[in-house]
Amino acid sequence: MQTSRIINNIVSWAEEEGATGVAILGDVKHELPYPFESLNEVKAFIEALAKNFEEVVLIAGNHDGGLEQVVGKVGLSNVKLYDSRGLVVNINGRSTLMMHGNSKPNPEDLRVVDMVVMGHTHPAIVIEDEHGFVTKRPAILKIRVDKGEFSERLFGERVGEGELTMVILPTANHLTVGVDVASTLTEAFEAPRTILRYVEPWRILDKVEVYLTDLTYLGTLDVIRRISAERADFDSM
Repeated sequence: MQTSRIINNIVSWAEEEGATGVAILGDVKHELPYPFESLNEVKAFIEALAKNFEEVVLIAGNHDGGLEQVVGKVGLSNVKLYDSRGLVVNINGRSTLMMHGNSKPNPEDLRVVDMVVMGHTHPAIVIEDEHGFVTKRPAILKIRVDKGEFSERLFGERVGEGELTMVILPTANHLTVGVDVASTLTEAFEAPRTILRYVEPWRILDKVEVYLTDLTYLGTLDVIRRISAERADFDSM
């Protein structure tokens, strides 16, 4: 039932945008390894996407062991599977690397793109309304980074120059909201399985833009952190 709801949501979003293809940026299924029921569910999920879209791009995530075998059993020509390093595509005239985000990209791919779109970290934001009710909502992050500095931390050498735009998408599963970026990205961390550690977002909070999934702009992370701190101080009075 939950899988059907996710599929319906994806198809609805695509219809709103006039999209004929869909890309899943990893973690098609959360369980690791796959139980038998999940294998069947993943197969049904992929088949449903293939029925509704001309092209289905699947990028393997760190929870996607066994996905290659499932795609092989589906056996549909409009379903393509790529490893977690992803692939380079053209999005509205911009050379873009679509990837999962747990593995380092191919250096040559990073060299030629000016935008990276990834998943993996499941960003979310905690929101408090005027009545004091608190909720956590999935969020989209847009981070402007220096490609040379980022690639040097990532590979030990500079791969390209100029500004690189990174877009981090939330989970599409309504049962998995994500983690609050106002608390997880504002302090230094050494998480080994996300390339965001090489972005060092805690050093450039003014360049980390936060949006809700309807593209409502909430502000940059430095402002959001300051407001959260001020609210906490007020609540403690």
